[in-house]
Amino acid sequence: MLRAGIGPAGHLRDLGIEVRAAVPGVGQRLMDHPAVAVAAWLKPHARIIEDWTRRHMFVALRYTSKLPEAPAGDMFLGVTNKTSWHAVGEQIGSFILSVYKTYSETGQVRLRTTDWHDHPEVEFNLLSDKRDLDRLMEGVRMAALMHALPGMRAVATDAFPASYSDKVRQAGIINRKNKLLTDALARLLDGPAALRSALIRKLIMEEFTLAGVLADEEQLEAFCRKAAVGVWHASCTCRMGDADDPMAVTDPTGRVRGVDGLRVVDASIFPVVPRANTNFPTLMVAEKCAQAVLDGG
Repeated sequence: MLRAGIGPAGHLRDLGIEVRAAVPGVGQRLMDHPAVAVAAWLKPHARIIEDWTRRHMFVALRYTSKLPEAPAGDMFLGVTNKTSWHAVGEQIGSFILSVYKTYSETGQVRLRTTDWHDHPEVEFNLLSDKRDLDRLMEGVRMAALMHALPGMRAVATDAFPASYSDKVRQAGIINRKNKLLTDALARLLDGPAALRSALIRKLIMEEFTLAGVLADEEQLEAFCRKAAVGVWHASCTCRMGDADDPMAVTDPTGRVRGVDGLRVVDASIFPVVPRANTNFPTLMVAEKCAQAVLDGG
């Protein structure tokens, strides 16, 4: 839409794009569910082997943070028995803590250039509202306590605050080199406990330790700010709204303001990111908008 001249007039003119419809909300107020993770090494008997199932998440916890203004069930904890395709990924499980009632609404999508080959500039600003940061910090503390329970200690050890770092991204690329390296590292991790702990600290963890973030509020905040990622629920950059809402891009049937014959029907028209995974809500939006088209609305 931005490349077609539909969006914030100033931004489009700055790029030399003819403004076809001045719709200031296009690309604005991008939202997602911010998340951080606490990971641990899984003991061999607790792992889910690829030969048994391709699934790696079988249980999750929906809980309430008790933040005064937040609704019940505002938090989500996903428990995963696998973190990547390779051998080390099959040894590392994680608690993924997500804020499912998000208050941070300052993200945006903007064009870098007019060339369609160039990726846009995407800024999620996931923790721009301190309420989201505070709940993630409390979630890390809760996950640490859970890892100290006897049941967890029976299946996992060497818990650490995890982040999707450049190192992790590089190791996640599917190629022969990464397979050979991770196969070798996985064999070492299954060796003596002292060696395993040293390798996790040196090769897998970043600069934060679980003991460190629990003992130091500033460290915990720094970890959450650095490690927070979205959970593939990007939404809200073409929000629906009332006619008197200057930032609304579409009406309730997906029709774009000021542009005849154009509708947007996907997660971008949500007014706020739902307190749920976005797949089913998107299907429901599509059904409603499709019915509106059929009804001539």
